Amino acid sequence: MSQTPSAKGSFTPASRFAPLRTISAVVVLICVALMAGAPTPDSVQVQLCIATIATFLMMTWIRPSGGPFRSFVSLLIVFTSTRYMIWRVTETMPTDSVLSIIGGMFLLGAETYGYILLLLSTFLSVDVYKRAPRPAPISPEACPTVDILIPTYNEPDDLIEVTLTAALNVNYPEGRVNVYLLDDGGTVAKRNQADREKADEAQERHVYLQQVCERLGAHYLTREKNDHAKAGNINAALAHTSGELILILDADHVPSTDILTRTVGYFVEDPKLFLVQTPHFFLNPDPLERNLGTFRNMPSENEMFYSVIQRGLDGLNASFFCGSAAVLRRSLVMEIGGIQGETITEDAETALELHARGYRSAYVDRPMVAGLSPETFSGFITQRMRWTQGMVQIFLLKNPLLKKGLTFGQRVGYFNSCFYWFFPLARMAFILGPLLYLLFGIQVYVGDLSDFLMYGLPHIFGALMLSSMLYGHTRWAFASELYEVIQSIHCSGAILQVLRNPRSPSFAVTPKGESLDENFVSPLARPFYILIAIVCLGEVAGLVRWFIDPVGAGVITVLLFWNTFHLLLLVSALGVLYERSQQRIFPRFETSRDITLKHFGAPVPGQMTDVSITGMGCKVPYGEGKRFVIGDIIQADARDLGATSPSRLDLKVLSATDTPTGQKLGLSFVIENNEQWSAVVALMYSRSENWKTFRDGRAKADHMGTKIAGLVRSSISHAMNHIQAVTREARS
Repeated sequence: MSQTPSAKGSFTPASRFAPLRTISAVVVLICVALMAGAPTPDSVQVQLCIATIATFLMMTWIRPSGGPFRSFVSLLIVFTSTRYMIWRVTETMPTDSVLSIIGGMFLLGAETYGYILLLLSTFLSVDVYKRAPRPAPISPEACPTVDILIPTYNEPDDLIEVTLTAALNVNYPEGRVNVYLLDDGGTVAKRNQADREKADEAQERHVYLQQVCERLGAHYLTREKNDHAKAGNINAALAHTSGELILILDADHVPSTDILTRTVGYFVEDPKLFLVQTPHFFLNPDPLERNLGTFRNMPSENEMFYSVIQRGLDGLNASFFCGSAAVLRRSLVMEIGGIQGETITEDAETALELHARGYRSAYVDRPMVAGLSPETFSGFITQRMRWTQGMVQIFLLKNPLLKKGLTFGQRVGYFNSCFYWFFPLARMAFILGPLLYLLFGIQVYVGDLSDFLMYGLPHIFGALMLSSMLYGHTRWAFASELYEVIQSIHCSGAILQVLRNPRSPSFAVTPKGESLDENFVSPLARPFYILIAIVCLGEVAGLVRWFIDPVGAGVITVLLFWNTFHLLLLVSALGVLYERSQQRIFPRFETSRDITLKHFGAPVPGQMTDVSITGMGCKVPYGEGKRFVIGDIIQADARDLGATSPSRLDLKVLSATDTPTGQKLGLSFVIENNEQWSAVVALMYSRSENWKTFRDGRAKADHMGTKIAGLVRSSISHAMNHIQAVTREARS
C-alpha cells in the first residue's frame, strides 16, 4: 500500500514505515529460504512449475497494480527463484575438472548476480511511495531565495541560450531567484593554454557567453582552472552565490516554468531536507530509439529508474541526487564541503554523504526539465561508461553497506544502485558461459532437460512475471535485454579498469546536440562482429554435439537455447549500431492544439501539429480560395500558441503542401527581440504537463506481446541494413 504524507511532514510516513518494511522483508526472506530449501518430490515440483506459469498467464490478464495479489505474486517469484538457486548450487555444479569448476562458477556467479537483483527489486519496487504535492508559499517573503546554476563545458551555444532563457522564465517571486551560467569552457587556464588555436576558441566563447548573459539578464561565472570537472565548477560558483536553495541544471536540461513552485515547498516544510530530485525527461530519442524507430511508442530506458525505482527509494529516504533537475539546500551541501568529487558520479556521492549525516531527500515524480539524450552510439557509451565507473567507484571507495550513519533501508537502496552497474560483467558471463561447453566441451552445467524444465522454467517465468508486474509500464522485456547487451561489451572493460584502480577514471563530458549528416555504421561496432562470429560458431558446434552426443542432449538443449537467445540479441544490436541521419540540433515535439493565426489582420483557424525552438507545423483549412505560398508572413499571439506570456510572433512560411482539406504549413519563427525569443522558448518548454502527457502516453502496457514482436522485427530489419552497409563498404 502506498503511503501518502500527512499534513505535518512529507517525510514522516516514509521514515515511519521504512523500519517495518525492512524488518518484514528480512523475516519473509528467511522463511522463504527455509521453505525453498526443503526436499520436494519431483511431482510437487512439477505442480509448482505449472502453478507459476498459470499465475503468470493470469497476471497478464488481471494486471495487478497493488494489493494482496501483487504481494502474493512477489512471494511466489522469490520462492521459485530461491528454490532454483538452491538447486543450481546443490545439483548442477560440475566437479570433473578444474576448468569445469571454474567455468561452472563463472556462470553461477552471473546467475547469483541476477538473483540478488531480483530480491532487491522486489524489496524496493513492490510497493512504491507516492509523495503528496507541496506548493511553494504564497507570500514572496516566505519563499527561500534560489540560485539556478547551469554548469557548461563544450555544449553548443544555441543550447545554452535556450536553457538560460527558460531558467529566466521560471515562475518565482521577483528578486528571490538568480540565474548563473557556470562556464568551464572559458576558464582562465583555457584562455591562456599553449595551443593558441584552442586558446582563441576559449576566449571567443568566454566573450560570447558573457554577452549572452548580459543580453538575457543572467549572471556569468567562470574560474581559474578546470579542477574536479563538474563538481569543481559548481563548488567554485557556490563561493560567489548566496541563495538558500540551489537548482542545478545541465546545459541541455531546459526547465518548465513550474519547477520551483512544485519543489521549494518541501524545503519550507522540512528543515532537514537536503534534496528534491525530479525526473530527467528527454525530448529526443537515444540511439536505440532513433535507429529502431521506437521513440513515440516505447517507454524511455530511464523510465524504470525515474518512475519506479526512485519512488521506491523515496519511501526509504534513499532517493538520491542525479546531477541535474534537482534542488538542494545550500547550507547542508556546504556542511560536507560542497559537491563531492572523490568519484566521477559526484551527484550520488554527495547524496550518500548527506544521507549518512541523517538528512532527508525527496523525489517528485513529475518531469519538469526537457533534456537531450546522446545522439550517437559513441556518445551514449561515453555517458554509460562514466555512470558505470562512477557507481562502481562508490561501491569500492564508499561502500554503502559499511557506510556509518545510514539506515538499513538506505544501505539496501544505495547497494542496489551501485550493484546494478555490474550488469555488463554478468551479461558477458551469460553470453560466454554456454560457449565454454558448446565450443570446447568444458562442462559448466550438470543436469538434463527435465530437471531444467522443473526448476529453471518457473524461475524464468517468475523473473518475467516480476519484470512485467513491477516495470511493465516503464521497461519492455526485450528492450531491457537489448539495452544491456549494447552497453556490456564496452562497459565491461570500464569496470575492470576501476577494479584494478578505483581512482583511475576521469570525468568525460557527454556530447549533446550533434547532427548526423548521413546514415553510417558506428565505429564501435567491430567488437560486436567478433562476438557474433564466436556465438555463431558455438551454435554450429552445439548442433553437432546434439546429434553426436544423445546422452548429453538435455544439457546441450538448455545451453543452445541461451546461445540462440543471445545471438538474437547481438544481431538486434547491429540495428542499433547502424546510425540513422539526423539533421536537427533542436528536437521537434509533436502536439495537437487548435490555434488562431492572423494574416493581414484576418483570423486564420488552424491546428498546430508540431513545434520546435525554430518553428512549427500546422494545418489550415482552405478559406475563400486563399493559398499560402512560401515567403508569406503570418502573425500569432504567443499565448494562443501555448506560451505562458503574451508576445506577438511573426511566422514565415517555409513550406506549403496542399491536402484535400487544406494546407500543411511549415513555419519558422521570425525573432527580432528578447521578448519574442523568450516567448518562443516558453512556447516550447514552459508547460510540464506536455512532458507528463507524453511520458504517460508511452507507458501504456496494452498489447505488449505485439509491441515487443514489432521491436524484434524492427531490430532485425535495421540489422540487415547494417550488414548491407558493411558489405557495400567492403566491396568499394
